[in-house]
Amino acid sequence: MSAAAGATKFRKESVLRVFIFPALGGLLFGYDIGATSYVLPQLESKRSGVKWHDLIKHSAVLQGIVTSGGVAGALVGALIVFRVADVLGRRRELLIGSWLYAFGAGLELASGGVRGGTSAALGLSLLLLGRVVYGVGCGFVMHGAPAYIAEMSPPSVRGMLVSLKEAMIVVGISVGYGIGYGMSSIPHGWQITYGASIPIALVVFFGVLGLPPSARWLAVRGRRAEPSLRFVYGDNFGEALHELEDVQIDTTKSLADPEYRAALRAGLGVVLLQQFTGQPSVLYYATSIFESAGIGAIATVFVGVFKLAATLIAVFAVDSRGRRFLLLTGISVMLVALLGLAGSFADFHSSGGFDAAKAAIIIFIFVYIAGYQAGFGPIAWLLISECFPLEVRGQAVALAVQTNFASNLVVTFLFPVAESVFKTLVGHLNLCVLFGIFAIVDVYSLYFVYKYVPETKGLSLEQIEVLLRRLDGQRPSHQTAAAERVSDAITTPLVVEK
Repeated sequence: MSAAAGATKFRKESVLRVFIFPALGGLLFGYDIGATSYVLPQLESKRSGVKWHDLIKHSAVLQGIVTSGGVAGALVGALIVFRVADVLGRRRELLIGSWLYAFGAGLELASGGVRGGTSAALGLSLLLLGRVVYGVGCGFVMHGAPAYIAEMSPPSVRGMLVSLKEAMIVVGISVGYGIGYGMSSIPHGWQITYGASIPIALVVFFGVLGLPPSARWLAVRGRRAEPSLRFVYGDNFGEALHELEDVQIDTTKSLADPEYRAALRAGLGVVLLQQFTGQPSVLYYATSIFESAGIGAIATVFVGVFKLAATLIAVFAVDSRGRRFLLLTGISVMLVALLGLAGSFADFHSSGGFDAAKAAIIIFIFVYIAGYQAGFGPIAWLLISECFPLEVRGQAVALAVQTNFASNLVVTFLFPVAESVFKTLVGHLNLCVLFGIFAIVDVYSLYFVYKYVPETKGLSLEQIEVLLRRLDGQRPSHQTAAAERVSDAITTPLVVEK
């Protein structure tokens, strides 16, 4: 047994398994991001060992599909999950997602054949299909993992564990960078880089196979949740079971019902602002600036390590300092960085060499990363996993995942277009304007979090439901006994505990 979750003790080894296998699915999502950044340049060269490398080298469309195929597949996966999440359950989602990971990576590996023996038609078809299939797996896992961890974790460690999933994504990016860089000079190294995800996917599959279904999902389906709760709490499962038995699930509810307005506003709002405060664009320019300074390969690895360190600070503070505190602090740090970037780009020149403007930009990029990884990075996924009521959580989290991937694609696509338009209008000040716009969105993010995102640390998922309904001025449609016990304590839901 371990420390108490409230007054209820839990099994450390069981909670570790509840976290580690779903979180490894997040690691594979990050791994693909880091690996692809090195795979694409190799696919464009003779070192790829394939006969069709020139087709990729001279086709921006093929390059774009290789780069964004995973994100597009993840969006497709999230759309599928929206329809089937509450039927499949979190555990089956993870099993399907891990199988799709392995199958997609296998297609990517097979696309290069043996000694480059595939034709252009076959090789490219396998590669692009593999990218999409792997991405669909991401969509399943990125929905199932945070929901499963949140629904099975004791309240006292739920915030830390769901946030640690973000840390695992960052670890995956760093591992992808490392393996991609190590294999980049080896013929057919890109096949090894992509194929390396297969054994990890199999670990996820067999690890999740040994986990019970989510207790809260079982409650929604009208099935016995006692075995799942006993897995986490041992013989001390009684209080958690009592809370679940008190909850009256109305399966006829839909996300369109007004009573879910506050939860949707908080969850989807944070997900949208996470992307529209410029995170994809800042990292896009980080790479080119590092390369122009001659420190590209070293800097990308260092960025990964720095992101992990910043994320871990948030992970270990989220259950003591709270979600709102970290969001408001992180967004404030991002605002300083965005204003600094807007000013520094006024003196930026894209020519080679290293100067004061580039040094300032690099510093502000790291400040931005620190703010993002301490706030939006881990907290957004935590909020969407815990703020939606049980009867609509499957669809709501799927909608949030769709929103995340779709908004990422929009920002990634529109940023270079907007950069070109503003260059025509204001010349070399175009990036000043763009990062200034991101800073304005960041200011709105502070207002949004302060007004609409409640503090949820230490509360059960059922208590969070009551809190959000009160925030929207509504009386809960089904008052649980657990909610009654804390109703007097939730009088000022937006107060951040010190």
